[in-house]
Amino acid sequence: MLSPSAFANNRSIEATAHITTPFSIPRSHTVQINDKERSYKLYIKLPKGYKSSANRDRLYPVIYLTDAMYTFQIMSGVTRFPMNSKQMQPAIIVGISWELGLRSDHSRVRDYTPSVDSSWKKVTGGAERHMRFLRDGIIPYMEQNFRVDPRQRTYVGNSLGGLFGAYVLLKQPDLFSNYLLGSPSLWWQERHFLTQFAKNIASLKEIEANVFIGVGALEHNGEGGDSEHNMVADAQHFKALLNNLEVNNPDLNSKLLIIDEAHHATAFATSAIHGMDWFFNHEEGVSQ
Repeated sequence: MLSPSAFANNRSIEATAHITTPFSIPRSHTVQINDKERSYKLYIKLPKGYKSSANRDRLYPVIYLTDAMYTFQIMSGVTRFPMNSKQMQPAIIVGISWELGLRSDHSRVRDYTPSVDSSWKKVTGGAERHMRFLRDGIIPYMEQNFRVDPRQRTYVGNSLGGLFGAYVLLKQPDLFSNYLLGSPSLWWQERHFLTQFAKNIASLKEIEANVFIGVGALEHNGEGGDSEHNMVADAQHFKALLNNLEVNNPDLNSKLLIIDEAHHATAFATSAIHGMDWFFNHEEGVSQ
């Protein structure tokens, strides 16, 4: 039985536990940005020391994320220790939301798919417009309002966001120096993108980029797989196409990571950790 003093202390602890305040990611804020009649939010996190007078002339890499409501928290978490321990360059993180007022699945299926598929009830094929918005709206906004290094832009996308990143690599590869493609949905419209990429290889010999592809070992449609598509085989196919380009293109580097025991819902965090390390690690990374 608790003594009166112990009981009082216990009640004090209980009462304290019920006092809550909203949690926010340090040094982060949101802004609204418009693409004509469409509106999006940018989730922006500045690195530690950004506002210090000692760093007033320093330029920072920028990591651009699609699906911000999912990826922003993860990227903030996985980069915190590497940045604080100087194993990764301090960088600005920018998450791009889905269109405000539109259901997330409708927004991402429209914005991230590179071709129109009439078999879908949702609007498809808006990747070209979304890429222009990224190029002509979001990136200029960041470069006009923050101290960013335009030579060090990193793209991060997962699932359909990974497909969209691959599309940007095909259409305008110099938009980013690093591409992290998590579990890319290369199955889209009977592998339409892979066909287009293979057809256009001759025009892609000047790519200067680092491409990291991460996919869960269980993202396939075989026994024990969790997908109706063989996303592992598609990622391997894409890596083979990149390997062909690398033969005569020393400025293109690519890496494929197949993550043991990971499925589509769990692979991204590991892709983010290993991809950032490959891009930015001061000793082993490809973008010193």
